[in-house]
Amino acid sequence: MKTALYNLLNNVISRSGLVLIRKRELGDTKRLVEEHGLLERDIFRVKDDPSGGLRRHLLATNRTRWLEIGSGGNFEERFYYVDVFPEGIVDPAFRSKYTRLNMVDARREELDKLGRFDFIRMQHVFEHFTPEQGREVVQNCASLLNPGGYLLITVPDLRVHIRAYLRDEYKTGLRLESFRSWARRRVAEDAPASFYFSIFTHSMTYESHLWCYDFEGLSYIVKQTSSFGEVQELGLDHPLASFPFTHNRPDEDLCLLARKTE
Repeated sequence: MKTALYNLLNNVISRSGLVLIRKRELGDTKRLVEEHGLLERDIFRVKDDPSGGLRRHLLATNRTRWLEIGSGGNFEERFYYVDVFPEGIVDPAFRSKYTRLNMVDARREELDKLGRFDFIRMQHVFEHFTPEQGREVVQNCASLLNPGGYLLITVPDLRVHIRAYLRDEYKTGLRLESFRSWARRRVAEDAPASFYFSIFTHSMTYESHLWCYDFEGLSYIVKQTSSFGEVQELGLDHPLASFPFTHNRPDEDLCLLARKTE
């Protein structure tokens, strides 16, 4: 009876693009993909607990002073912000917590003025630095963190995009149709798949990607500063992962979490 009711409800709500999933099925990723047609990003949203993950851990351990580097105009409560756009275009509600600063070549006095933080987050920012610039940014982050504070870096996962390239998704896959619409402003429709991939890796619309990372490469940069321990990858199934606090593009994100040494 329960199964029949479940199927009936799904037949009705599926017309609006929704799907009803039994709670006991949420841990079976293969079943969610094969029987319900969900993508990894969908599965992550289904599982997400807004009060859980890293956010809850930080609050529970009284680490409450947070800094976002490269907000891109997206603001959340509890964060202070650093970016390179003028203060005048920042939402007035957040302007008192915003500092215009280039973290690559920030001077010591500028960093000292910001104060110290328990948590620093960069989401889809680090790939816009060269590795040399990235090392400077990580070192500056270390100087801003309290002992035991956390650094979170989220970038496009090179492994995900290599697989997409090998499956020819950049040129023909449905998932990347919006990407192709503007990639074709520069390359012809009959250009080889490598041209489309190169557009993604080097010629994004507003800010070019200057480097590509897998976890090994990203952790290599972070460890070079000798300021961080407990460097780990937060996969979608990690207990500290949540959307969008750690993963804001879960179908392509590589998330690294590192803790500043005491």
